[in-house]
Amino acid sequence: MQAITIAIGKAGIGFFAQQLLASKITHLLSSLVPPDKTLNVQQIDIYYSNATNIVVNLTQGSLTQFQPALAGAPQQQANGLFQLTINAGNFNAVYNWNEQYVYTHCYLVINTILCDSPKNENNTYTYTQAFNLLSLLVSLQFSFNNANNAWQIQVTGSQANATPGSPTIPKDSVLQNQDPSDCGFSSHVDDATAQAISAIDFATPINKLIDGLIKSIPGSGDLGDGIVYNFSIGDSGLLFPGNDGIQMGVTGGASYQGTAFSEPNPPSLPLPAPLSDSDTHHLNMYVSNYEVDALNWAYTQAGKLNLVLNPQDLPNPAALSVSTYTALESSLAPYAAFVMQAQITQIQAPVTSFQTAYVFGTTAMDLLKKQLPSNIYTLIQGLPSNAFLTQSDLENFLTTATVPDTYFAKIEAAGLVTAMVLTQSMNFNLVIQNGQPTMPYIKIQVDRIDVLTDLQLGLNANNNQTMQFGFASAKNSATFLESSIPGFNGPIFSEVVWPAIAETNYADALEKMGATGVPLPIMAGLSFDFTSAELSVQEGYVSILANVQYNNS
Repeated sequence: MQAITIAIGKAGIGFFAQQLLASKITHLLSSLVPPDKTLNVQQIDIYYSNATNIVVNLTQGSLTQFQPALAGAPQQQANGLFQLTINAGNFNAVYNWNEQYVYTHCYLVINTILCDSPKNENNTYTYTQAFNLLSLLVSLQFSFNNANNAWQIQVTGSQANATPGSPTIPKDSVLQNQDPSDCGFSSHVDDATAQAISAIDFATPINKLIDGLIKSIPGSGDLGDGIVYNFSIGDSGLLFPGNDGIQMGVTGGASYQGTAFSEPNPPSLPLPAPLSDSDTHHLNMYVSNYEVDALNWAYTQAGKLNLVLNPQDLPNPAALSVSTYTALESSLAPYAAFVMQAQITQIQAPVTSFQTAYVFGTTAMDLLKKQLPSNIYTLIQGLPSNAFLTQSDLENFLTTATVPDTYFAKIEAAGLVTAMVLTQSMNFNLVIQNGQPTMPYIKIQVDRIDVLTDLQLGLNANNNQTMQFGFASAKNSATFLESSIPGFNGPIFSEVVWPAIAETNYADALEKMGATGVPLPIMAGLSFDFTSAELSVQEGYVSILANVQYNNS
């Protein structure tokens, strides 16, 4: 199963490397310290004197003016291997230099060398070594760990090469007494310090950093209230087409309080085609309607589409007064002093499907404003409030609006789309609040069809990055089922009370679900560029072309 599929192109990989990995890794590296180093020297002759058993301990190292930077986007290798090259130039390694040795002072007296007793010396100085360049090559492996059910980018190796500048042995060090013609020890200190810098453990902190970023992906699917989406690997696995891009399938689907959503035929979406190197989009993502159905199901399980309405919940409280309807239905007269409570419960979770429809959003209406005479355009102002599932439904509306049929073709062409359609069935019960142990009731079934509109990416109230949508009502039908009221004639009553009492409140509940939206997999530190994303409904899925942004916080 895979309800989400993703293709990431060269632009996306480069952005990820430059803006997220490079930024965070170079910040991390700038705080690393070189390891301690111990140097041993047998003896230095100082005129007639000498220093022996010299031990130099370089401790408490730090790096100054160390500003590593990515040298270029990682070069992609086979099987998900990437190479990240980071360089830092013109920096210093600063150490605490402690030298201990045995000093024997000797002097010449009438052609005879005399020596004092050996003395133990222990001196501490500051040692600064300049470096021209540190070049760090980090190998990364992008994979999915099936054993842990987790995405991962691991450092498979790192290699550092430090190029030192001129050695700067402390001016008061005993080593300054070395024979100037012998540069061996200076070179030895030089090389030892370079080795210490190169031996810094770069891999462990980088691994820890990247692991934390990747582990943040599952959190992007947590909508709160017990609703969690699964972003494990899908049927297609993780692919690297031509070693010049990434394709992956993601399971998708949701669970509510640990119980997973399931349908008889879970989808296995095709992978988006690899993005070309010239395509500036970072990624192309397909999102199946299975993801929307999972949201519908989870919302239903959580009771978020069930409503209980009392008079005070309505703009017009009289809509729930029995007396409002006694003229329409005489059998209600004995209860005229009471109010009703409206109860809406889903019979089953709403489901989506794809079909052609006629939807008149801003783009369609702007086009028609240019194409139609102003007097005809005035007649169709009601179009955006509706969605039409068939050509005949639209033409019936236009006929009622007195639009001449010579304009039908232009209007139909402007609104024709491939649409995702939401079908719902719910119980709409009215209970008369007369205080009796068994209160009189009226049971109605409402079947409703909406078209999802205004698809966009956005941030919901729980700070999830989601695919969001609105709804345009296409059909509402209320069917009388039964009543405990003697002589009650339900069909006409049912058609009147649903729009009067509950339709607006139910539409508000749908809008809240659409504003919550379907979460999309993304790691911490990145956000989709909501304003430039291109969403289009295809047969079986929504295609999203998008860029991402780095949140430097």
